[in-house]
Amino acid sequence: MTGSADLVRGHVSSPALPGPTGDALILPGARVDPLAVLTGGTAVCDGAVVEAGAVVEGSVVLPGARIGRGALVQRSVVGRDAVVGECTSVVEAVVGDHAQLGSHNEVPAGVRVDCGVHLPERAVRVSVPTHLG
Repeated sequence: MTGSADLVRGHVSSPALPGPTGDALILPGARVDPLAVLTGGTAVCDGAVVEAGAVVEGSVVLPGARIGRGALVQRSVVGRDAVVGECTSVVEAVVGDHAQLGSHNEVPAGVRVDCGVHLPERAVRVSVPTHLG
């Protein structure tokens, strides 16, 4: 992830970079809601969608992927046509092509979600729910 982020931020030069350097690279055809936050050298590819309130930091979002409202994606790769559901967090992980993560899941560091996997809503948690105190 560091290599991709370094390219986007301009720490390393390359003729392969299709646009200006900065905190994020949004390729033509990508849709990013104005209320989403992209930082840390994030790249969002053609056809990908990042919805309102999502935070994507130092990550690569491949073509056709969708990052839901209020989701958090940090230092991760989200595969082609994959879905990260509303309020789901993906931290230092890989989400395979065509995988679908339902809302309110927490994918921790080191996890690789296989291509095509469908994870239902609230299926994976690593934090203690607040209502259990």
